[in-house]
Amino acid sequence: MTSTDLQHTDSKNGESSRSQGVYLPTNPVLPRPCLTTDSAVSQWHSSPGFQGFWGWIKRRCERIKGKEILRGDYHGDSEGIKTLMTMLQSMLDWVEEVPIQPQSSQRFGNLAFRSYTKLVEERLPKLFTSTTVPPNLLSQLLPLFLNSYAFGHPVRIDYGTGHELAFVLGLWVCVVSGWIGGEGDQEDEEDELILRVFTKYLDLTTLLQKTYRLEPAGSHGVWGLDDYCFLPYLFGSAQLMDGPLTPSLSLSLASSHHPSSTSPPQNPITDLYTLSLYHLTLFKTGAAFSEHSPMLWSLSQMKDWIKPHGGLRKMFLGEVTGKRVVVQGLWVGGWNWGENVPDISQSQRTKTNEVMGMNNSSIVGAEGTKAPWAR
Repeated sequence: MTSTDLQHTDSKNGESSRSQGVYLPTNPVLPRPCLTTDSAVSQWHSSPGFQGFWGWIKRRCERIKGKEILRGDYHGDSEGIKTLMTMLQSMLDWVEEVPIQPQSSQRFGNLAFRSYTKLVEERLPKLFTSTTVPPNLLSQLLPLFLNSYAFGHPVRIDYGTGHELAFVLGLWVCVVSGWIGGEGDQEDEEDELILRVFTKYLDLTTLLQKTYRLEPAGSHGVWGLDDYCFLPYLFGSAQLMDGPLTPSLSLSLASSHHPSSTSPPQNPITDLYTLSLYHLTLFKTGAAFSEHSPMLWSLSQMKDWIKPHGGLRKMFLGEVTGKRVVVQGLWVGGWNWGENVPDISQSQRTKTNEVMGMNNSSIVGAEGTKAPWAR
């Protein structure tokens, strides 16, 4: 097995935008559910794959400052972005094929979501038919989207930050494989993964939450940031870092877009932070914002985005990627860890082999692929 050295030297505020000397395998091992202990989670944070991913997240935050989310049809040259946008639009359309089932007065969990998830499992792999898909990519990507339940868990009928993380790790492996992004102007494609593809993903997950009444996965109630998501606040605070929209104005703008608002909105929502505040107001009603979301309320009282963004970075590492209960459902492979992905128990191995066996035999590439990181 060979490895590729991923290096980048840009730094700001004493923090490298990409990890130095990161080595990822060109022929990565298949994903497995290995983050089931606190020790494994701690090891993951120190792994080349995680260090590369976290460096990529920080790099995106640096590059999207002052940029707006991207809506509408994609007219660029990236086959990868075209495929992901087609996938997400198809999944939005499929919701109409699976109407909700009659249910009693329970607050969460319409059983129709299980039918929707089954439909996704059957159809989604068939969307990746482009001849440009690199070897090994689908064997790393599909377990993140499907086995890690990036769109919600069909048994628990819930959705949360662990599922969101699975999707963004999927975007990362698309970059590692060389399918999306690269040197020079091609790095703009990686920014579009956040500004366009991730925005479309939020449209989908919000629709799924509303339609099938998905329960928040692992919510901390009023002591958490948001019942369903985290990364939109991290990316959105980066977008707004040097702009005129302050934290308090962001909250006011989100509230003005709520259907119950008495006055029409003055401006469109063009950042992920305000968009997520707006989504939150759709699910939490009957109480003041300061009561149902005190942490976000506290952030809205700050004068600029420097402290909120810095705090969200630390919180992401501590409360999302650093919590076993959040990440234990992730299927982690060679591109999200490195060459020494931890082993799993015999029972876990049997289950993993069943899932990754015959159904995935046609997507496991035999050739190595080079990650395009020597920038």
